[in-house]
Amino acid sequence: MGKEIPGKLLLDASTVLMPCGRKIDAEVYIHLKGYARARVSHLDVEKMGLGKVIRRGRGNFLEIKGVENGLEVVLREKCQIILNREEFTVSSIVIACPLLNKVVEKGELTRAWVGRKYDGIYIGFRKAELEKLEKLALENFGMKPLKKLQSQPQM
Repeated sequence: MGKEIPGKLLLDASTVLMPCGRKIDAEVYIHLKGYARARVSHLDVEKMGLGKVIRRGRGNFLEIKGVENGLEVVLREKCQIILNREEFTVSSIVIACPLLNKVVEKGELTRAWVGRKYDGIYIGFRKAELEKLEKLALENFGMKPLKKLQSQPQM
């Protein structure tokens, strides 16, 4: 992502496609409610082509596992995607960032809405995890979600 957007907080994270174990150069953000049209706070994983892991419609409720130093998004079924002209079989995506264990602890399981977007995927957590995500943003970045959605500037 070229420019900094208020309310999108870049995490020091790495993203790995499983089962091949291939690390990809995705950017991971906490996107807070009210900023840049976000209706709820969520996690963005941005890498052109990554959205193809969501096959039908705009998203699915998927299992999210807390793993060592992060979380794993388990897809419903294996799929083939192409990133940087390379083809990969993907059954899950590991997002390695120790801060994310404050949202989903190691060994914990939950379900979340994982949606497809133009440049990747987003993870919309349930209320319990959402509150932890927003607390993490406040404690580590000093930012809170906005009560009202911020209007977009007119061009």
